[in-house]
Amino acid sequence: MGSPIAVFGSINMDLVIYSQTKPMEGETIFGNSFETFQGGKGANQAVAISKLGGDVTFIGKVGNDIFGQQLKENLINVGVNTDMLYEHEGESGVAFINVFGAESQNQIIVVPGANSHTTSDQISDNLLESVQIIISQLEVPAEEVEKVFLRAKELGCYRILNTAPSIKISKELISLTDLFIMNESELESYSDTLVQASDLNSIIEAINNLSLRDDQSVVVTLGAYGVFIYSKDNQEFIEGHKVEAIDSTGSGDCFVGALANSYLGNRDLVEATKFANKAAALSVTKKGASASMPTMKEVNLVL
Repeated sequence: MGSPIAVFGSINMDLVIYSQTKPMEGETIFGNSFETFQGGKGANQAVAISKLGGDVTFIGKVGNDIFGQQLKENLINVGVNTDMLYEHEGESGVAFINVFGAESQNQIIVVPGANSHTTSDQISDNLLESVQIIISQLEVPAEEVEKVFLRAKELGCYRILNTAPSIKISKELISLTDLFIMNESELESYSDTLVQASDLNSIIEAINNLSLRDDQSVVVTLGAYGVFIYSKDNQEFIEGHKVEAIDSTGSGDCFVGALANSYLGNRDLVEATKFANKAAALSVTKKGASASMPTMKEVNLVL
């Protein structure tokens, strides 16, 4: 028997520099510290689910370099099923991350490495038959995500697409997706509509311009401002939680994983989004991406 949730996506080693200020073009500044963390949107989302008590399988690729085995071991240590995490003869994915100042804003450059070689046939039919929710992002080849979602649809699996990073995707992949999770800049890009986090009318207009079916839903994350849910039955804004942010890296991935884990249990998109909003807020109070994912106990106790 496989896991009820599967994540098809990227896994990286994050190389993170913390500094008080953002350097000007051509300027050299001193940083406060340098740390390495497990990252990659797919791996982060899988870790979020596992740390919240969910049963999850991660499907992806690592390199046969020094980072590959470490990344795999990190997933195993937090309870993620790695039976379908394959090794590529080459370098693992890496992300170069700069975290700036008291607001903990970040800039990220990703070198895909092994992630570019992730394929849909890594997922066995036996696993997919047991999966109730499958999640993917766009740090692995979009055409492979499309193939996975097509197979998942045929088996009645609920399909979540986190549209990050914002790249061109096919009409078929859009059609195959049940739930889109995106931030305001991604919504702006896909809808070709100006979006302001504080203007719900601009968000609704942008979602309408996506021309989705009634059976498709969208959740728009708006950073500290909150979250907006758009579905056939609900159009609801949920205010963000006020916390002392240390590092926002991976908070969006925490949101995706937490939402999927909650939705598996209750099939209520509003309640799942409210829970994910709490978990993501808590994640920014810790350093790192996967390392910052909270447990169920932490979410229930702190917020």
